[in-house]
Amino acid sequence: MNYAAPAPGPRILIVEDEFIISDTIAELLRDNGYRVAGEAISYEEAVKLYEEETPDLALLDIRLSGARTGIDVARYLAARPDPIPFVFLTSQVDDAHIGLARDTFPAGYLSKPIQTTSLLATIAVALHNHQGQRREETVSLRAGQATHLLPVATIRHLQADHVYVRVTLTDQKPLVLRRSLGELVKEIDNPNIVQTHRSHAVNLQHVTRYDNRSVYVDGASIPVSDTYRESVMARL
Repeated sequence: MNYAAPAPGPRILIVEDEFIISDTIAELLRDNGYRVAGEAISYEEAVKLYEEETPDLALLDIRLSGARTGIDVARYLAARPDPIPFVFLTSQVDDAHIGLARDTFPAGYLSKPIQTTSLLATIAVALHNHQGQRREETVSLRAGQATHLLPVATIRHLQADHVYVRVTLTDQKPLVLRRSLGELVKEIDNPNIVQTHRSHAVNLQHVTRYDNRSVYVDGASIPVSDTYRESVMARL
């Protein structure tokens, strides 16, 4: 079965201290439309290649050359501002290593010897899921000549004012966008952004309490009208 990636394919970083295995995986990836961002045998090489090549996914062996392991590489990747998915490829299948790997939340864990179809399928699914998560968690909003890429979690409250909507954010000054409120809620297209009134919408992640007529965001009371009450209360 062919799991070929579209050209130009995603960039894959291989972190593996056995050269034959690393080169075999690299050839397999290239044959299936992926690009190889580099091959590292140690934690230090993996970090250097990550910073230089900006891969889309990493394949990690747990046992590496040097004192640090693939688990350490996974922790490094997970701590990046925009973390990439990673998949463990390892012969370390004892409970202790599986537990340490599990705690890093990998996109997959494959035991050696690696089966080609399993590897390609795991990569394809990991990349697909990662892109889906990024689309769900961020939104692009155009304000004048600028486009703002915002994590949805930073949106607190949207309030309509004639032909404008004021978007209150957690980490920066509010944005003022020339849209109708309904259009903007549809544009954000996230289940946590819910219209409560013809002039108000909120991010349910920031609601601290509610009653039959209001929801509260950071202590501020946001009205819930009869038109939207049923749908809002069903989400809370």
